[in-house]
Amino acid sequence: MPVSQISLLVLLGLVVVIAAVIALAVLRHAPRSRAADLLGRGAFEEARTTAGDQPADRLAAATAARHLLDLDTAARLLDAVLAEDPGDGEALLERGLVEAYAGRHAAAADLLRRAAAARADLAESITLHHAWLELRQGRERQARRRFEEVEASLESKLRADLAGDPLFAEWFLQAALLWRASGDEERAAWAWREGLAAAPESQLAEALGGQGPLAALHASGLSHRSAPGNH
Repeated sequence: MPVSQISLLVLLGLVVVIAAVIALAVLRHAPRSRAADLLGRGAFEEARTTAGDQPADRLAAATAARHLLDLDTAARLLDAVLAEDPGDGEALLERGLVEAYAGRHAAAADLLRRAAAARADLAESITLHHAWLELRQGRERQARRRFEEVEASLESKLRADLAGDPLFAEWFLQAALLWRASGDEERAAWAWREGLAAAPESQLAEALGGQGPLAALHASGLSHRSAPGNH
């Protein structure tokens, strides 16, 4: 290869490296969404009232509102995001969960399918939510089949990486319900306690396990959360 071509390749390589360094510097110093920061700390009440004009702000505030069971606020914020970008996979996922907690199961399933089509990288969480949605409708066999698709990898993440993270408290809670439905009380109780401990401000557990046959599991988790040394 001629020296001139080698020099050109070296120059191009340097340009790529420099561009990558600049891009990383820009990302590191880019202004972050305050609502997203609050959400990540589990400060849901404050995050809910900190929605700005950017989609990331609205999405974070909507997620916080859903954790507080303020479904109307969550729906309004998410609809604003989707009005600007109907294919926003995260917004579709959140909107589907709003519908699920509101008891509109068919709409929830449709939104989760649209989210999966838009964001293949969210497949694991969407499959978990779909399994929980099936369980919520009393379809235990379908729920179990869906959950088995992600159960092993999900449990690995929950145990190794996600404990104590408010953003993933819902994963623990929904997995707990699915394990309990399959008769695995030990893993169910563990996941439920972890979910409660990860996000003390969240009210999702009240909607998920505060009544009916799940009351005992809910009471057990609340007792563990309020015990000395578990705050």
